[in-house]
Amino acid sequence: MPTDEPAFPTIPGQQGLATHAQLLDAGWTTPQIRHRRSTTWQTAYPQVIAAHRGPLDPPTMLAAAALWAGDRAVLTGLMALREWGLTTPHPRRAYFLAPASARSRRHGDLEVVRTSRPVPVASRHGVVAITGAARSLTEASAREPVSPDDLEALAISILQRRLATPHELDLELWHRPRREVEAARRGLDAFRDGAWSRPEAALRQVWDGRPDLPPLQTNIGLEQMSSGQYLGCPDGYAAALGMVIQVHSRQHHQGIDDRGGDRWAQTVEKDGAMVSAGLRVLGVTPWTLYRRPSSFLSRVDALVRLGPPAPPPQVRVVPPR
Repeated sequence: MPTDEPAFPTIPGQQGLATHAQLLDAGWTTPQIRHRRSTTWQTAYPQVIAAHRGPLDPPTMLAAAALWAGDRAVLTGLMALREWGLTTPHPRRAYFLAPASARSRRHGDLEVVRTSRPVPVASRHGVVAITGAARSLTEASAREPVSPDDLEALAISILQRRLATPHELDLELWHRPRREVEAARRGLDAFRDGAWSRPEAALRQVWDGRPDLPPLQTNIGLEQMSSGQYLGCPDGYAAALGMVIQVHSRQHHQGIDDRGGDRWAQTVEKDGAMVSAGLRVLGVTPWTLYRRPSSFLSRVDALVRLGPPAPPPQVRVVPPR
């Protein structure tokens, strides 16, 4: 680099990037910037520059998007939900909310949307300001091509992880026409009814559709009376049938957990502990609940015809762990 050029500015939180205005403030001239951009630098987004021509990773590109959007813009939608640690469908566009006095604009896969509502910043990852999870979900529901099933599941995940309270999500949903957020509201209603995941919500819906079945408890813990051994938190418990229902999905029951344990082995062992305590264990997949609920209900009816087990399981309901 020629000695008469200033250093490329190092600005905290910007992943090694700088805007054209920041370069001017650092002493660069427009001709110098133009020369560097045509030789050794690259433009991540308009007016956002990296001082090299190597690949830019996702965190750097997100920082570049935030710099392009401006210091009053706040990331929302699916991209924001990913920053909250949720697994979402692949976002096609990064949406930013900005005050009504700002300018709406779009470039490629980026868009700044004006809003008359306040846009509180719930979190910051470097230069990226992020809306709360409830607001992000409602914006995704209104603006992005997300399936109703995914929106319902995201609503439950947000509430289950305590990224928002049911009251907070309810308030956000009321700011949108019901047709835009109907699926997210189903997730809220399912969570209030005791579901911790979309498959559990489907189980609750299928079971409640048969008023002749005995009561089903969800998200409770079970403990063996004699030993005090904690047996687990089944997806459903029908005490009158001495039966627990376990919704087994590939997503949550395969692979290695954070402690290095095999998830499937743990699932089998927990089911075995419940059988040893005298419980009937009825396993079902999410696909069956979604696509063939009658097949699941026929198995339940078979157990109903058998009547309660004798002797009854010596278990008691306890708070889930």
